[in-house]
Amino acid sequence: MKKILCGLSILSITTLGTAQFALAEPTSLGLGMGWANSPYKNYNDNYYPIPHIVYDNGLFFIDDLSAGVYAYNTDNQSVSIGARYLSNEFKPHNSDNHQLRQLNSRHSTLLAEIEYSIVTNWGVVSSSIGADVLNESDSVLANADYTVPYMQGNLIIAPSIGINWANSKHNDYYYGVSHKESSRSKLQYFNAGSSLTPYAEIAAQYSLTKNIATFGGIHIDKLTGDAASSPMVDNSAITSVYMGLSYNF
Repeated sequence: MKKILCGLSILSITTLGTAQFALAEPTSLGLGMGWANSPYKNYNDNYYPIPHIVYDNGLFFIDDLSAGVYAYNTDNQSVSIGARYLSNEFKPHNSDNHQLRQLNSRHSTLLAEIEYSIVTNWGVVSSSIGADVLNESDSVLANADYTVPYMQGNLIIAPSIGINWANSKHNDYYYGVSHKESSRSKLQYFNAGSSLTPYAEIAAQYSLTKNIATFGGIHIDKLTGDAASSPMVDNSAITSVYMGLSYNF
């Protein structure tokens, strides 16, 4: 069920989670570009390519940077088990802040994830929980979101709201400062705890022809708690903008 709607939202590239829904076409390929600012001090803005791959045969699915199988799948509900690429990272040389340049790198990772989705008369509700399987961050992430697609002719607009929870190991890996790093950089030692990140997004798709469509959107995360209080961070509102072109088979 989850992929009966083609994923307009591809912001899992830069964020902890993202609303997902689908269109009638089960398979599509495309490419886009995205821009995102960073929560880190004096950190370069991120420009990145967006691969768009959607395939679903009712048993197995590929949805951009995630893939998996259905444990349960009906017309309006699904439970899926899969893997998702988490692109969060910190590269010291991308910051102009002298202290941050003395810190260790933080790397992206792969999450094993289970997700539940239900389509109702009032919108699409989904929730998921995932864990790092590469032992990079030992992240455990949980997400819940609500999406209300609006369709008019060739245009689909889908506003969504959601909230992410990240465990202390995730936050300490991406936002913490160890004793060694503190001694080297003179930043305050910081052991980050778990936190919540509410977010909002507006995604859109417009069909140019039967097979070709454009997609785009804007996504805003609001860091709270220890993620926002980190001495590495000076921006708690992370904005991502993306757009691209897809071909539906």
